[in-house]
Amino acid sequence: MHNIVILGGNYAGANTAHYLLRHVLPLLNSNGDKPAYKVTLVSPSDHTFFKVGAPRAMVSTNKTERQAPFASLTEAFSSYPTSTFTFVLGSAIALDEKTKIITVKTEKEERVHYDSLIIATGTTSNSPLWTLHNSFEQTTTAFEDLNKSLETAKTILIAGGGPAGVETTGEIAYKYKGQGKSITILSGQDTLLSYLKHPTASRLAESQLARLGVKIIHQLRVLSTSVLESGRTEVLLSDGSKQVVDLYIDSTGGTPNSSFLPSSWLDGRKKVITEPTTLRSTPAGANVYSLGDVASFSKGNVLDSTWSIPALGYSVYEDLSKGGKGLKEKRYKQVVKVMSVVPIGPKGGVGVIFGWRVPNWFVWLVKARDFLLGKAPGLATGADVMKA
Repeated sequence: MHNIVILGGNYAGANTAHYLLRHVLPLLNSNGDKPAYKVTLVSPSDHTFFKVGAPRAMVSTNKTERQAPFASLTEAFSSYPTSTFTFVLGSAIALDEKTKIITVKTEKEERVHYDSLIIATGTTSNSPLWTLHNSFEQTTTAFEDLNKSLETAKTILIAGGGPAGVETTGEIAYKYKGQGKSITILSGQDTLLSYLKHPTASRLAESQLARLGVKIIHQLRVLSTSVLESGRTEVLLSDGSKQVVDLYIDSTGGTPNSSFLPSSWLDGRKKVITEPTTLRSTPAGANVYSLGDVASFSKGNVLDSTWSIPALGYSVYEDLSKGGKGLKEKRYKQVVKVMSVVPIGPKGGVGVIFGWRVPNWFVWLVKARDFLLGKAPGLATGADVMKA
């Protein structure tokens, strides 16, 4: 049986698995009495993590809301027959491209053979607040620890001037405004939200945070941290100074989860070299694909993780059906201009859509009021890929 292995079970991986099982495998398996193709999903977590809603959830005093970003993968895939779907709980730690064997770290070790391979392993952030660090329990624990610390912390330092840092700073500052907390955000750049490429939006973000009592410092980065016996954190900054704070939140960057892959498959950033319209990983040879944050074409946003799935699904179908006509041709066309909304508290924020700045009320309408947490269960169930 031809085994289509998907590595990674969050935005890109879970949705791709649903897409193939709903729209591609029925076509490929239609010519015989027994299925000739199956999907194997390998993920270090048995829950998805709707990280879009993380800033609201982690700050909430409501435990149900703190748990809202997580949804069970095993439940979401339970309707598919075992003849066409297998879930493996574990992390890929090695890959032999000659034998097409992946070594997966489970409770012990397991070897998974692939005929087709889809790499959707994403990135790992410095803190488990933003991406899953293997089991989802590490992120839920980080949420709980942060929530407890927020109640007593008097000095709070957030590193990272991107959307995660700005949104989380806004949530904390709004909730605790007037309660005597000193809140500082370090951007490391000339402005906050520099990726928006819109100076007015960046200035508005700064003014909204300033009105909430936040101190903003640019061109300053955190080099290292150490937790003191008191429980406070000592931070070494890029200007050589040190600062001790009650609570430190790292919302900076991420590292591609690609260390187990052959180096010839990767670019200089350790991302999988991927043709941006077909999602084929050309250096890896036939029937290897990549999407999501680990792929070279990705800008690291949710849009590139999900909007590219139909194109990848078509490429898989095209390759395995030898040019079959059962599925309409699809190629991915990446949105070049910026599309992003960044809440700063529950009443609004800033955003840029196709290069145009959007008003405060628009940010409230599309994201700030609930951080889209109602969509979290749909990440596990593939709600965005119901149609081919």
